[in-house]
Amino acid sequence: MENTNMTIVAAVLVVGLLVGAGVGYYMAPADAGDGADGNVVTVSKNPLEGKTIQIGNIVASTAGLETAVPQYEDIVAGDINELLEKLNYDTELEFLIDTADGQAAIHLEKVQSFKAMDVSIFIGGGWSSQAQAALSYVNDNDMLMISSSSTSPLLAIENDRLFRTCPTDLVQAPAIAEMWSSWGIDAILILQRGDSWADGIYNVLLPELEARGIEVIERVRYAAEVTEFSSYLATMDNLLGDAIVEYGVERVGVQTMYFDEGVVLVSQTGDYPNTRSVIWMGTEDSGRSQRMRDDGGGMQQALRGFSSLMTPAKSWKWIELEEEYYSLVQQTASFYTATGYDAGWSLALSVLEAGSLDANDVAPLWPDVPRNYFGASGWVDLDENGDRKPGIFDIWGFTDDNSFTDWGQYNGIEIRVTWDDAKLAAAGIVRPGPK
Repeated sequence: MENTNMTIVAAVLVVGLLVGAGVGYYMAPADAGDGADGNVVTVSKNPLEGKTIQIGNIVASTAGLETAVPQYEDIVAGDINELLEKLNYDTELEFLIDTADGQAAIHLEKVQSFKAMDVSIFIGGGWSSQAQAALSYVNDNDMLMISSSSTSPLLAIENDRLFRTCPTDLVQAPAIAEMWSSWGIDAILILQRGDSWADGIYNVLLPELEARGIEVIERVRYAAEVTEFSSYLATMDNLLGDAIVEYGVERVGVQTMYFDEGVVLVSQTGDYPNTRSVIWMGTEDSGRSQRMRDDGGGMQQALRGFSSLMTPAKSWKWIELEEEYYSLVQQTASFYTATGYDAGWSLALSVLEAGSLDANDVAPLWPDVPRNYFGASGWVDLDENGDRKPGIFDIWGFTDDNSFTDWGQYNGIEIRVTWDDAKLAAAGIVRPGPK
């Protein structure tokens, strides 16, 4: 980051505690035939001296390279290399950045390519479908995969080689259901992409909705590769029209589960009045998407697209990351920006502690290393499955001036939603509330 003195001081303290285990100690007699007394001396040597720490990094989509490259090359690697220089280590860190082009099969190919290059630790699996497709290969070939954005509950597996610096959708499901219930909704239509990530949310969301008496009108599931949504939107519009007659427009909503294709979908909603007359809610960072602001054609503003996203701890680390990220890419940093930053740092600290680039040496240090690391996102505390524990979530959504703001908060510990009714009223938004 631009002002990294505090970052480096804190990291040096952490490394001072950790790296002792990674320094190789060599025992040799002092007598080398020159008449010395033969006393044994200990000479310490950094096992990584003279090496480049290469960590793979597979960005989920080509569009994501626009922000991922400066984030990892300029910010994360820049900060870590500054630390290594201050420690007088003759080594540097390099991220080998590639893209999965939005495809799980391509992601697996990139993982296999890293293995062929003898790179066994990497940040990847940005989409859960990509993580799932690669996990067996990672486990079977002694690799280590760290994901900063995969959230599928299907991947919450104990003792595997996938660790996630973000919470899973086991947290999202009660958050989504509680948001709908506290808003006062009786029935929702679920619109989702057809992959393991969205399917995982759907499966854990259904019982949460049922427990709160919310009806699912229909599940509209589209192929992840679709770019033309008119047929799906026409189906939705008819179904929503019937539901509006039955429940009233203020008691009906649309729950979305999409990625970048959601921008195209929303931009095509103009000819479907029922679809546009109800409130929309999404998942994770969909309610503060910069791409939606840039390319949604303003169609997202009336839909609001409320979504809950875990809140980064308001520390100097987050503030510095937020400022430098914006200066580089002219986009607002999110929780996932911070989890990516923390994934890079946690891996680097693990490599330093292990004194090795071999995943078999680094993986046993997880989750202990991240659990003892306070990063830009806060404490990187992982559960028994290697996934981030939940905390406090802000509820984001779009505004009439094509921006986004926080409209409330979800407490993931107490399972409770608090809406900012004053802000909603000021924007002319009426929350009917539970009956």
